[in-house]
Amino acid sequence: MSAHSFMEIGGHLLLACRESYLPNLAALFTEDELRHDDEQLGYVSTVHEVRDRLQLHGFTADRARAELDKAVQAWHAKHPSPAADELGVPVRDAAMILSGLGDFVNSADEWATYELPEDVEWQLDARIILRLAIDVSADADQPVRYNLDDLQRYQLLAPGTPITVEARSERLRGIATDAPLVILTEGSSDSQLLTDAIRVTHPHLVGFLHFMDFGNGAEGSAGSLAKLVRSFVGAGIANRVLALADNDTAAHDALAKLKRERLPDDYRIMHYPALPLLRRYPTLGPQLADPVLMNVNGKAGSLEMYLGQDLLTVDGELVPVQWVGYVEGQKGYQGAISASEKRRIQAAFRRKVKAALQDPHLRETQDWSGVEAIVEGILCIFEQSYAEQRTHGCDGKRPPPPSRC
Repeated sequence: MSAHSFMEIGGHLLLACRESYLPNLAALFTEDELRHDDEQLGYVSTVHEVRDRLQLHGFTADRARAELDKAVQAWHAKHPSPAADELGVPVRDAAMILSGLGDFVNSADEWATYELPEDVEWQLDARIILRLAIDVSADADQPVRYNLDDLQRYQLLAPGTPITVEARSERLRGIATDAPLVILTEGSSDSQLLTDAIRVTHPHLVGFLHFMDFGNGAEGSAGSLAKLVRSFVGAGIANRVLALADNDTAAHDALAKLKRERLPDDYRIMHYPALPLLRRYPTLGPQLADPVLMNVNGKAGSLEMYLGQDLLTVDGELVPVQWVGYVEGQKGYQGAISASEKRRIQAAFRRKVKAALQDPHLRETQDWSGVEAIVEGILCIFEQSYAEQRTHGCDGKRPPPPSRC
C-alpha cells in the first residue's frame, strides 16, 4: 500500500498526493501549527484561518466558483450526455458538485467518501478545490489538517522538516523569477527617460524591465532611493528589485550605508557604469576660468551624461561639469552639469527617441552607447550573489557565453 498525504477537513480526507505533499498546500500553514508524535505528523489550523490565507493569495470565493463553473462546462462539452459519461459516471452540474462536497465535509460519518469527477479535478488548482470545500463547511472553527501521517510512517518525511517555510520560500522564488524586474531610480525623470530609451536600444526587453513610475515631477535623490529600498524590503516585495543610481559622488555617499546592510539576495544596488567619454571630460572649478579635462566617472555621472555625446555637445564643445561641493564621506567633490543644461538634454532626448522610433535608420547617426552600457549593467547585475556584488561590484560587462564544444 502506497503512502499519501491528504488535506483533512473535520476528519474527512481530500486532495491526496502520493508519496509526497503539495507545496502550495503546505504554504498555507506555519511551523507553529505543526503537530506530531510517534503516529501522527501534520499541520493543524481552522477553516476560517485557512480561508483568510487563501483570500490573501487571491483564491477568493468568486474565483473558486468561476473556475469550477468553467471546469464543469468543459467536462460537459467533452461528455454531452446529461445523464452519464461513457463510463456510466453521472454528469453533475456545478451546484450538484458543491452540494455533494458540502455533504461530505459536514458529514458526521467518519467513513464518508467523496470524489470530484476526474475531468473536473484535473482542471482545478488544489487551492481552488480547498477553497470550495472550505466555503461549504458549516463550522468556521472546524479543524483543517494537512495529514502527513503516511509520509512519516514510511519515512518519506522526517518530523522537523520545515516544509511550510520551504514551500513559501519556493513560491517567492517563483514569483521573483517570473515577475518583471522592478527598477527603482532616484526620481521620475530617470525612470521615464530609461523607459523610453529601451524601446529604442532593447525593444525585446519591454515588459521584462519595469522602471517604477514615481508620477510626474516626483524628483528624488539617492537618499530617498535608499529609503525606498528599505521600505520594499520591509514590505516583503517578492519581485527582484534593482536600485539604480547616478554614478556621482553624492549618490555613492548616500548609498554607502545601504550597501553595507544585509539585503535579500533578490535585491541589487547599481550605479550607472563608467563611460570612456567621461574619462577625459571638461570640468569647471572656482580656481580656473578655462575647463580642465578630468575623469568624472563616479563623481558627476548623472543620467544626462549617458544620453549621448550628440546631446552633450553644443557648438562643437562638450557641456562642462561644474564642481559644486565637497562630500566629506567620499573625500571628494560632487560634479554636475547645470540645471538648465539638464532640462535641455532631457527634452532633446525625448525628441531623439521619437525620431529613432519613427526611423530606425537614424540610430546609426545617434549615440546610444551610454544607455546601452546601463542596460548591459542591468543584465549582468544578477549574475553574482548579493554578497559577491557587495565585494566585487558589477562592471556592466557580461562574461562571454560558455563554450558548447
